[in-house]
Formats: sequence, C-alpha cells, structure tokens
Amino acid sequence: MRAIAAALLLSIGMMSGATIPRQSAEYGFEIPGGKQVLLSQHKGKVIMLGFYLTTCPHCKDTVKIIEKLHKQYGSQGFQPLGVCINDMAKMLTPDFIKEQGATFPIGYGPRDAAYGYLQHPTMLQLYMPTLVIIDRKGQITAQYMGGDLIFGKDLVEREKNLRKVVEDALKKPAGPAATSKKPVVAKKAS
Repeated sequence: MRAIAAALLLSIGMMSGATIPRQSAEYGFEIPGGKQVLLSQHKGKVIMLGFYLTTCPHCKDTVKIIEKLHKQYGSQGFQPLGVCINDMAKMLTPDFIKEQGATFPIGYGPRDAAYGYLQHPTMLQLYMPTLVIIDRKGQITAQYMGGDLIFGKDLVEREKNLRKVVEDALKKPAGPAATSKKPVVAKKAS
C-alpha cells in the first residue's frame, strides 16, 4: 500500500511541472508584526523554505524538527523560513509559531503566490508540508511535497531524512549567486 501511495505522490509531483533545478525567484512573506521577509535577505545561505498549514499535524512535526536543525546548523549557513498559506493564516500563525517553539522566521502569504513560486498547478492539491531547498547560489535544488510519504512515517525517521537533506545541501560549495528576473512577492495582508 505504501508503494502505491509513494508512486501516486511521485506522479503528482511530476504532473506539477516544477523544474528542478531552477533559479529561485524572489519570494516574500509577512511575519507577525507586519515585517516583510524576502529570500534575498538570506543570500549565500542554504535555505529551506517550508510551506505549511497551521492545522496540519505533519507541518507541526516538521517545524519542530526543522527548529532542531536550525539550532544545530544555523551557524554553518542553514536558514529555514516558513510560510503558512491556509485561510486565516495571518490570525493563526502567531499561535502556530509559539506552539512549535520556532525561532526561525515563519509568516503568512497568499496561497496563489505559493503555488506560483512552487510551479504547482492551482487545480491540483498541494500536499503539506511542502519544502524547497535553495542552495547558496540561489538555485532550487529540491522540492518535496507531503508528510510521511517523503520524510518518513515516524518522527525519528523524518528527522533523520531532513537532517541528511540539510547536511547534503551544506556540503555544496558557495559561489556567486545568480539573479532571477521573475519576482514572486506576497503583498501585505489586509
């Protein structure tokens, strides 16, 4: 059964049409308090950009794991960022951050801007959490959709798999960052 589910997820990922690797466009989101966060503010770092729903159990578990990795690898250039894209995210994100104990920037943004950044068709469901790995040169080197099907069924396996993703990304040498011509920046929520 797990093999069927994994094959289905893989085929959905292929249908999404996301090009990997690709140059990351600029992307921005708002954090509680109204400050705008842009990917370009973290130029030269390995970025793990997570898209979450504040009500998703896999998202909550993933944020807790990423927080551990942030504490361990932050000094080596690892920068996680998170965007909540569900309805009423502006109102729900502060509690989501507090409940997960996240110290890295997590904010909120429009769902359609996230779908555009991810090159994901709006008519297909986006499995959450969705994580994007951006190398030090600004290239999206990986894009992962889904909970236990990608990262592991239990928290120990998920942490091990996410740790490997971060460690592998940090091993790649830094180089000059390329620029993208198509910005995808979330507008301030009203």
